[in-house]
Amino acid sequence: MNETAIQIAYLVATALFIFSLKWMNDPQTARRGVLAGVAAMLLAVIGTLLNPEILTSNYKWIAIAVILGTVIGVPLSWVPLTAVPQRTALSHAFGGLAAGLVGVAKFYGSFQAGGHHLSQFSVAALCMEVLLGFLTFTGSLMAAGKLQEVKKVNSRSSMI
Repeated sequence: MNETAIQIAYLVATALFIFSLKWMNDPQTARRGVLAGVAAMLLAVIGTLLNPEILTSNYKWIAIAVILGTVIGVPLSWVPLTAVPQRTALSHAFGGLAAGLVGVAKFYGSFQAGGHHLSQFSVAALCMEVLLGFLTFTGSLMAAGKLQEVKKVNSRSSMI
């Protein structure tokens, strides 16, 4: 029953995320889109916390992540409206960093005692996840720097 509840929570969260993106495209439904996104994330977190492996582990790391996210996220929500693009780029950067770190942790965990053997496909997928996650992180930091007109970041693209 627990596994079924987890999968249903993930399925509903996925649908809500998709509807959230659709509704955010129209100013008349944008508020509904934001609420759908919040509900989707809440369902995804609840579904993850219902996982038996999470329930038997120590919640210390989850609490640390929530506190760290709050410490970083709350001040980011106070930026003026003219700085929203920079804030969005920073949020995007942190999402890329999270994806990259999750991939590294999964790969590292496979070498631990009792870790699962990774197939060639899994290794390739993890490599792509890590590569794209860290590229997103650095690219979004560059975008935020350019939008903020940081002097160390060139305003001209330096494509090779």
